[in-house]
Amino acid sequence: MSKKEKTHSKLQMFVLVILIPVIFGVIFFSVILNMIGFDVLGTAKQAASSIPYVSSLMEDDEEDIIESETEEQDIDTTADQNEIALLQQQIAERDSKITELENEVIEMEQRLLVEQELNNNATQELSEIAKTYEAMSAKNAAAIISELQTEEALLHLSQLKTDSRAAILSKMDSAVAADLMSRLTSQ
Repeated sequence: MSKKEKTHSKLQMFVLVILIPVIFGVIFFSVILNMIGFDVLGTAKQAASSIPYVSSLMEDDEEDIIESETEEQDIDTTADQNEIALLQQQIAERDSKITELENEVIEMEQRLLVEQELNNNATQELSEIAKTYEAMSAKNAAAIISELQTEEALLHLSQLKTDSRAAILSKMDSAVAADLMSRLTSQ
C-alpha cells in the first residue's frame, strides 16, 4: 500500500469508527435528555456563550433576533393601530346613527303628542256639540243633523246619549234615519 492510501484509510477509519458513533451518541443523548425535560439547546447556548469568539457570534445572532422581533412588533403595532382606527370610525358612524334615530324618536313623540292633543280637542268639541244637541229640541237637532254629510252626522250622533239620539232620529226622515242607524250599528 502506498502512503497516500494508508493516510486515506486511516482517515476513513477515524470517520467510520470514531466520528460517526460520537455524532450519533450526541444526537441520541440530546434527544433522550430533551424527552426527560432537560434543555440541551439552552445549556449548549450558555456553554457556547462563555467561549470568547463564539459568544460574539451569538450576540450578533441575538441582536438580529431582537431586531427582527422588534420589526415584527412594529408591524403588529401598526396593524393594531389601523384596526383601532377602523373600529373607532365604525363606533363614530354608529353613534351618529344612534343620534339620528334618537332625534327621529323625539320628533315622532312630539308629533304623537300634537296628534293626541288635537284628538283630545276634537273629542272635547264633539262632546260640547253633543251637549248642544241634547239641549235643543229634538226637531231642531234633527233638522241640523239632516243637513250634515253622512260621516259627520254619524260622528255627531255617536256622541249623543241613547235617549237623545232616539228622540232626534224619530224626528228625521225615516230613510235618512234608517241609513244612519245601520251605519251606527256597523261602527
